[in-house]
Amino acid sequence: MGAGKSTVGPALAARLGRRFFDSDEEIERRAGRSIPAIFEDEGESGFRAREVAAIGSLAEHEDGAVVIALGGGAIVQPGALERLRARGEIVLLEADAAVLARRVGAGSGRPLLAGLSARARAERIEALLAERRPWYEAADHRVDADAGVDEVVDRIVAALRRDSGSGNGARRSMSESGARAPKRAARTGSKGAPASARPSKRSAKGEGRVHARVPVALADRSYAIELGQDWLTTIGRRIGDLLACERIALVTVPTVARRYAPRLSKGLTASGARVGRIVVPDGDATKNPRELARLWDRFLDLGLDRHSAVVTLGGGVVGDLGGFAAATFLRGIPFVQVPTTVLAMVDASIGGKTGINLARGKNLVGAFHQPRGVFIDIDTLRSLPRRERAAGAAELIKAAAIWDAELFAWLESEIEAFLDLEPSVVLHALERGCAIKAEVVARDEREGGLRRLLNFGHTLAHAIETHARYRGILHGEAVSIGMVFAAERSEALGLSPAGTRDRLAALLERAGLPTRAPDRPRRAYLSAIAVDKKKQGGNIHFVVLKGIGNAGTVSLSPREILPPGWKP
Repeated sequence: MGAGKSTVGPALAARLGRRFFDSDEEIERRAGRSIPAIFEDEGESGFRAREVAAIGSLAEHEDGAVVIALGGGAIVQPGALERLRARGEIVLLEADAAVLARRVGAGSGRPLLAGLSARARAERIEALLAERRPWYEAADHRVDADAGVDEVVDRIVAALRRDSGSGNGARRSMSESGARAPKRAARTGSKGAPASARPSKRSAKGEGRVHARVPVALADRSYAIELGQDWLTTIGRRIGDLLACERIALVTVPTVARRYAPRLSKGLTASGARVGRIVVPDGDATKNPRELARLWDRFLDLGLDRHSAVVTLGGGVVGDLGGFAAATFLRGIPFVQVPTTVLAMVDASIGGKTGINLARGKNLVGAFHQPRGVFIDIDTLRSLPRRERAAGAAELIKAAAIWDAELFAWLESEIEAFLDLEPSVVLHALERGCAIKAEVVARDEREGGLRRLLNFGHTLAHAIETHARYRGILHGEAVSIGMVFAAERSEALGLSPAGTRDRLAALLERAGLPTRAPDRPRRAYLSAIAVDKKKQGGNIHFVVLKGIGNAGTVSLSPREILPPGWKP
């Protein structure tokens, strides 16, 4: 509010020869009363529901050539960002909170500011900016709105022309958003492909731009997941600008350090930061107290203080270990995730879970410490063996199995293309996988209920990994086995339709993943499950599949999870 949308919008429409619509005016027209009256009668939830409907109608306007001024909170509403991005270009008018507060004055006609003092209005605007920042930063163009109307319009037109000149300015079709795109379209680059899968603007090597942003909405801890291709150096500069600190510890593993750390470091140092590289051993066994203490010591050697930060470059192990070190060093310093494996991109890097293993179980010590951002370059996947890609795909399949039946069906037609790293398919799948994780985390940050669903397959998986001492089996492979087991138990408990287990197993097997547990005694599995971190009052919140795309939890004892007579 106060950015000037309602004044700049008509002027821009006139310049472009398009029709102009104001979403707030459209809401009032449909309701037959003012927005303050709607808030009074229906509350903010009622207004937001009307806002979503108005956005849908305006975005699909038959004329097509329109300029729409949105309310300040419109883009945050479920599905709004995807629908708008699919149909056109999103422009963010930026101004400092102080400028916005001055423009809105006493807040007349603005229900969110009604009855507040001048100071309280300014604080409210500041809070709204922080809360909505991940969505605002998803705009195609960001334009300073600190000038007169004509100059702001000039800036917008210039931005649109630059994008149009690169071939990215054409209006996108409605079928381009989200995981609901036609099954084969993502592989053709046609108008049916996901918007995030369009070729990005690129200049020199490593200078690609973001393809998609997925917001993780956590109030003042909100951040964005940014996905792109061949843009590691750009990522480094963006992270440096985001963190704005003098010293950065870059935590990575040997193979990744050789291949990708130089390019990322180049971007980080370009922002003025001093970067110290710390290389830790690869493999899940690295997540241990000894390696954690070594990281703390290296932070001290590099001169890190409370105004420094950590950047993790690698897979889930690096993110968990480096993130936990950041969470605990000097009682917590900022960190950013740059995942380089499928598993880390769609799961481990999102949501702030950090931690280490103990000899008796996995991830038994840790902390919730949200990253400042997650930056993904899909080109880093090309150095992974196919087995590693498949292990990561297990977490993507998991997300679809518990949350999105249409994504699951899409993966059934595209899993080979995904493992072959066809860029449009990879970007589409990762964006949707990230969006699922982001939505769950936003609704349940600290695993009080809903977020437990993300542990589908992990009860048996962690037992398998513990007995293997984290060697010889990849985490995604263990999760694959655990999911098939959980689906089997779901059917046996009468909670899932017959055939659910077989459909899930068939997709996992096509990805080259194992589906049968190692041959160990039942009592060995029981002892490992008994220390599951999801245990409460002797029982475990066991995640069951109610059908593809629908999951829940049931409270079971270890012996109910592994009933007498069970064999791998």
